[in-house]
Amino acid sequence: MTLTSPASRSPRTPDPSTQAPAPSRRQALVRIGYAVVGLTLFTAYLVATFPYSMTLSKVLAPMGLQVSSTSQSASFPFGARLAGVRLLSTRPASAGLLVESPDVTITPAFLSMLTMHPGVRVRAALYDGIVNVMLRPSGGGTAIEYDLDSVNIALQRLLVIPGASAAGTLSGNGNLWLSPAEIAEKGDGEFSAAGLSLTSPFAASPIRLGDGHSKFTLADGTLTIDQFTTSGGDLALTAEGTVQLAPDPGDSVLAIDFTLAFSPSPATAQQLSVVLSMLPHPPGPQPYHLTGTLNAPRIS
Repeated sequence: MTLTSPASRSPRTPDPSTQAPAPSRRQALVRIGYAVVGLTLFTAYLVATFPYSMTLSKVLAPMGLQVSSTSQSASFPFGARLAGVRLLSTRPASAGLLVESPDVTITPAFLSMLTMHPGVRVRAALYDGIVNVMLRPSGGGTAIEYDLDSVNIALQRLLVIPGASAAGTLSGNGNLWLSPAEIAEKGDGEFSAAGLSLTSPFAASPIRLGDGHSKFTLADGTLTIDQFTTSGGDLALTAEGTVQLAPDPGDSVLAIDFTLAFSPSPATAQQLSVVLSMLPHPPGPQPYHLTGTLNAPRIS
């Protein structure tokens, strides 16, 4: 019997089809890495240079609104930061500045872009608070989802009565759909307010309303106040009714019933005596009727 020494055995030759040389594999990984980095930078460049103000204006055009900004810079990983943003009304009856924000971050809504309806997500510093908004074209109009957090009411011009103002913080969320023909078509939402107060030229000190909560629905240009209540202040207010919205907000028609429960301290009662004397009847369970327009309200 012939024995073969282990040293004389021929080693098995590796199959080149099953093993890739290490340098080739490393080169492939390097190429993939460069491609990923290049694609990421290219995508970031596209997102950073996306014409956000122009897209926002296009989305808001059916509402008679236009957006402008003073500068734009990248906001990584995706999006852009706009400074000096102004929201303007282009409707002839109410042309002019509506709101402005010093700092707005915008990102494209990728899902809406895939459906060829470019939309944007907006996060803005607004009157000491934050607002998040999703805007996209929908059915010939504009679909809006919004969320407000601690917006300072005192920095807004909510009251048209000369010498009157409001204070407190406002939060809320909801959905709206706006069409080219109407200022607003449909929607719903909720708002809550903290530290509400009103200042009137007929009261020696601010009228405290405390905290408030409201729910509303919107259909065919009519805003329906389903619930509005306040508590914890000098006056407890409850209200419900409708506001027929007009292209010029001051011409919006009011049809609201409200009640006042009055239980202040004697000193506060004295300060509010002039205001209370202007009401058709003393506060109590009997409702008041608010009619007319925002520019010319009437109470009966």
